[in-house]
Amino acid sequence: MTSKAFKARRFSRRQVVLAAVGLLVLVIAGISWKRLQSDTQNTSKLFKVQRKNIAQSLQLSGKIFPEKTMVITAQQSGRIVALDVKEGAKVEPNDLLFTMQLEAAGQTELMDLRARVRALEYEVGSASKLVKNKSLVKELIGVDQVAREESDLQKMRLELDSARERLSIMESNLGLSQAAPKARNSAGTSGLVYVRSPIQGIVTLVDKRPGDFVMGGAGMSAGVSEVGGSNDRMVMVVADMSKLQVRIKVMEADLRFVKQGLPVKVRLDAYPDIAYDGEVEQIGGQGRAETKAGYTYFDVYVGVNQKDARLLPEMNATVDLIFAEQENALTLPVSCVLMLPTQSYVRLQDSKNPQGFRYAPVQTGAINAIDVQIVSGLKEGDEVMEIDFASPQIFEVAEGPGKTAKNEAVKQ
Repeated sequence: MTSKAFKARRFSRRQVVLAAVGLLVLVIAGISWKRLQSDTQNTSKLFKVQRKNIAQSLQLSGKIFPEKTMVITAQQSGRIVALDVKEGAKVEPNDLLFTMQLEAAGQTELMDLRARVRALEYEVGSASKLVKNKSLVKELIGVDQVAREESDLQKMRLELDSARERLSIMESNLGLSQAAPKARNSAGTSGLVYVRSPIQGIVTLVDKRPGDFVMGGAGMSAGVSEVGGSNDRMVMVVADMSKLQVRIKVMEADLRFVKQGLPVKVRLDAYPDIAYDGEVEQIGGQGRAETKAGYTYFDVYVGVNQKDARLLPEMNATVDLIFAEQENALTLPVSCVLMLPTQSYVRLQDSKNPQGFRYAPVQTGAINAIDVQIVSGLKEGDEVMEIDFASPQIFEVAEGPGKTAKNEAVKQ
């Protein structure tokens, strides 16, 4: 390589100085950034000890359901002709729900029972007149004879009452008891059945469509639990929305905290910002085993005291069951208290400590999802630092300035 080429590649003194200054700036910036990160990691929010009412509660999940639900079925087998309501429709007692065509056997049974009632009515009427006339001359024809005929008349009357009751039940189950005269006459000849709502409420489920066949054999029935899936007998479900409940599962170990009448707050997953007032209305009398999870629970029914159109059956709900409340208590957020099996601690600022803080023991009382009661160790207005529960330092709880830390298992 020639001397001229070598000279062409030499850097000027100005370029060397600028490069050295740039390198120094990068080093200083790196050190500053590292210190900034360290300072950021060591900083923590400060919270003051405050006085407030702290409620102890259990937070449990459940589902909304009406206290009274009617499963609408048909007494006799037949085929759906028309549906007069849709899901979500509001109905009043005796409102028409659907029309169905009885199958031959069901139609024949209804007509036979009506004919039997009419025949008994005629027989009782004729026998009553005859006994009345004979009673006037019972001294001539014999007292015993008239007494036997009166006894036979009484038996016919009882048989008539029984037949009328059976007919009334059948017509009620078929929706005919409140039907208009034309509808009743039509049903007697054509086999059409007009099924009506037994209660005021909302149609929460329509399980059949026009043309579907419905198995008979069960009348309208009430239930207090969720309605299951489709079946051959159920046509629709009408729910009385005037009284709603939430059914929750309470673990056996927590049952001691639950008493009838305890106040609760109900929140819906769909509207988490709205809290509804309620109270415990009923506690199940028998435990149920959850075999997969290996625990026993009790069904607890919570009544919702407020009415709201947004409350619908089968909605998921969260229930805060308040079983105790401490008034005017010293409290801190749960994020500021490290609770261990034998002792609880808070983190205080300490400029004399190399870490800038120290752990101080406190005695805790009531606790909920938000606050912890401080029984002793702090006074109102004291400031504590928020605890980073993800840091391994929480396992090294200081006993005091300059003393060795001890390890304890964190209380779950």
